[in-house]
Amino acid sequence: MWERDVMEKKPVLSIGIMFKNEIRCLERCLKSLRPLREAIPCEVVMADTGSTDGSRAVAEQYADILIDFPWRNDFAAARNAILDRCSGSWCLTVDADEWLDEDISELTAFLRSWDGRPYVLGAVVVRNYSTYDFSGSYLDFFATRLACMAEGPRYVGAIHERWEWPGREVPNTLLRHTVLHHDGYVEMNTNGEAGRRKQARNMTLLREKLKREPENLMVYLQMVESGRNEPDYLDILRQAVKLVEERKPYWEMLGPPILRYAVTLAGINKLPERGEWIQKAEEWFPNSAFIQIDVAFQAFSYFLERDEFEEAARRGEIYLKALEEDRAGRLDPSARLRSAVQSAAPLKEQAMKIALADAYRNLERAEEARELLMCLDFSALDQGTTGKLAQALMNLQMNTRIDTAGLAAAVWDGISAPLPDRKRAKERKRILCETMLPAFRAENREREEEKSFFFRHTYTVLLPLTGKCELGTAAAILETEDVSRLEQLLATVEDWTVFPPEALDHAIRRGVRFPLKGRTLNIEIMDLLAAGLAGCGDIFELISLTGAVSAENTQELCWSRGLVFAAMQEWEDVEQKMALARRFVEVERVFLPLCYAGEVLREERIFVLPPMHRFGWYCVQAFDALDSGDAPSYARLLRTGLASCAAMMPMVEFLTKNTPELQTPPPSPELLALAEKVRTVLAACPADDPAVTALKASPAYRKVAHLIERDEI
Repeated sequence: MWERDVMEKKPVLSIGIMFKNEIRCLERCLKSLRPLREAIPCEVVMADTGSTDGSRAVAEQYADILIDFPWRNDFAAARNAILDRCSGSWCLTVDADEWLDEDISELTAFLRSWDGRPYVLGAVVVRNYSTYDFSGSYLDFFATRLACMAEGPRYVGAIHERWEWPGREVPNTLLRHTVLHHDGYVEMNTNGEAGRRKQARNMTLLREKLKREPENLMVYLQMVESGRNEPDYLDILRQAVKLVEERKPYWEMLGPPILRYAVTLAGINKLPERGEWIQKAEEWFPNSAFIQIDVAFQAFSYFLERDEFEEAARRGEIYLKALEEDRAGRLDPSARLRSAVQSAAPLKEQAMKIALADAYRNLERAEEARELLMCLDFSALDQGTTGKLAQALMNLQMNTRIDTAGLAAAVWDGISAPLPDRKRAKERKRILCETMLPAFRAENREREEEKSFFFRHTYTVLLPLTGKCELGTAAAILETEDVSRLEQLLATVEDWTVFPPEALDHAIRRGVRFPLKGRTLNIEIMDLLAAGLAGCGDIFELISLTGAVSAENTQELCWSRGLVFAAMQEWEDVEQKMALARRFVEVERVFLPLCYAGEVLREERIFVLPPMHRFGWYCVQAFDALDSGDAPSYARLLRTGLASCAAMMPMVEFLTKNTPELQTPPPSPELLALAEKVRTVLAACPADDPAVTALKASPAYRKVAHLIERDEI
């Protein structure tokens, strides 16, 4: 029959698609069907149920038959309108927000060899993604999408429509390697506007059906799956469990997925029934994939939260064993015709292995913990699981004596591998480093030493990565006292933005002269490092270790500038902070002429400089005025510098408050009255009024200038 259909060009397969306002994804769907259309004689039959966003124009480019079918709140009616126009031997139903996987070998083989076989229906895998970039977890279930047209198939059901042959069972086959990818529920998961509309539509139809069939467990299951944000959601969930407990029709078939949802949502919502539902699920349906995989996954978390590590570990082992059985086809795959197994995706498996390894560590089964982490699929990790892996690795290092060198190297190599792509690998490395960075802080190291199960600092787990990543090099530096070795290690650092300042602080205090000779650093990096050092300890001491300010070594000059500036933001001691301000001016006096031509460094042109450099220039002029005995000019110049860089308000306030020359005795009442008169005149006249210029040149103004200008800062 296959050869005859090819010769006659009769469609072997009709592909039915209904759509409404699917411009986001419709062309992706239709393009994905091209390989199938090239391999099998196909026709694409489409129904537009009221698009206004340009979807119809897209459909016209691909459809063999395109009809209008006004939406009437009935999915089965729209599907059947498509079936009425299909002429293929088989019909494949595809949704607009789905796309067919590249591997169509199983599907084409089935269609080429179906003649004479007993199958009337075929189910394919629908893979629901949780994010639009497909980087998160996903759920697989079987959806019956293929039907033999010779049997006269019809859809029934206003929502969650299904094929039905009244009065008889028809044979169904599972195409386990034919995948329809689907991202249509992402908006519902993230509570987006489109998702809220879809949920409202679905729940309205389901509630109407429930009125007609108040004990229909399938409707309850669909409501639990569709109505997460409904105000009465927990009531719906509890009623579904109650109907299972009362053994209503199909309770044995639908009880496992319902109880799975109950256990999962009990954990999310902290419901008191959580433990009871776990027990019932395990007792009533011990062989179900929903229980051995999903409920075991949730039960692991339940017992872990209660510090019942033995029970948690037992559930984790059940889960991992069930995954092996499921992938080998030894668990009933037809269970996925009723609902998706939620925790079977690779990401969930890796999350379990990481958490189980930490449970093993608590049970003093460190060797098993290490082996479990060694066999992770690192390419499946996302940000969350990468962070948990880093934490589990640190816990193993601090709380056990096991050799973690090989594990640390395997973890780094695994997360660095460009799988599934370089972007994902870069993100994993970033998360791992961010999670482990606090281990270098002195206060955290001190807390670690106070713990009852402390064997070594967590940062030491990174020692095998010396030279491979900046944190590994930093760990080696903290373990080293020799100056020449410290210099060698620092010379290998390439990315200072992720380098722990504690390691640099350690090296400098051991005698390393920084910046290193022959390693040029830009000023932004030096300022970043200096700011980090300000939080590590006595930065005033580090400044004293730097050389004299000189234009001969611009790297040391910029480094001194960064250290002084960072210290100014942190230091509290008045005497030392005044000394820092003097040091800042000393550095700026040398630094600015190296950066700018002399003709720029004049007040009428200083506006072209960046704000911080303008402030530095005004500080130099201010201290020159102060040293020459002109305190009013000192105050004026500080005020002008602050106007160019508002971020320096704390420094200017400090200098104004603590410069002795500005701390004059309280003025006499006569002087205060004169100052008030001068302020009144100045406020009444424009700044460029000749009278203002004359007033500021008068003896009277000079008597009160320090009061007026200081108050304006």
